[in-house]
Amino acid sequence: MTDFLSHPAKAKPVKLSGVIKNLRVTQKWASFVFTESDQTKMGVVAIVASLAGASGPAVSTASNANALNEEASFLEFDLDGQPVRGWVWRNPFNEGDKVEVAAEWMEDHWEAYGIKKPKDRTIALYPHCSRGKATHAKNAFKWYLIFSGVFILLFTIIMLYVVVKSGDLTNFKKLAKVAPYYFYASSGSMAFFALAFWSMTRKWMPFVNLAEKIFRVLDMPDPSNIDLVKSSKLQRTDHDPYEFGVFYFRY
Repeated sequence: MTDFLSHPAKAKPVKLSGVIKNLRVTQKWASFVFTESDQTKMGVVAIVASLAGASGPAVSTASNANALNEEASFLEFDLDGQPVRGWVWRNPFNEGDKVEVAAEWMEDHWEAYGIKKPKDRTIALYPHCSRGKATHAKNAFKWYLIFSGVFILLFTIIMLYVVVKSGDLTNFKKLAKVAPYYFYASSGSMAFFALAFWSMTRKWMPFVNLAEKIFRVLDMPDPSNIDLVKSSKLQRTDHDPYEFGVFYFRY
């Protein structure tokens, strides 16, 4: 087990190219949250992230915030004679694949953070990395609008029910009594979700920053607007396994 898990956000990878040889894949459990401070705050954030369509096992992360271990694939292989190791969520690669790797030299081996196979446009990255900054922010804002909108609609239905139950839709006194509660509930829900999604967006930034580094190193255009979850959905076929589009992608 390598000790780089707390440092990938500071990685300075370069691009390697070659053919995978002597591939060894091991399923292991490890914590991919970057700092102890983040680990203490990831419970609520992971719940919001799972609801907001964040890729990967965010639900399992939320279910045990004190033990933030997740299962991932630890890869070891040689690339044109150079030793390479690294974590990806699931390994879609095989012996003999020609790949490009975003990696950083770590004293005695190259630490891989992203691997892509140009032949079929398959790509696998360090866990939780799948979007650039712009798409990350857009995704969070979209789900903020959806969640706050649903709750405002719910409060509207409740208010109308109370007024209708009174038997007089023109009962302005009844409306006047209900309106402040409607305003506080709506404003409160919007504020709560704004805080929650802001926290989610901020806490996921180390992964987003690492993802952009990987995209740039691998010469992928417009890194900030890359959304591997979306691009994979558009390219999914009936033959793709469940892991595709969740744990590894197609760009």
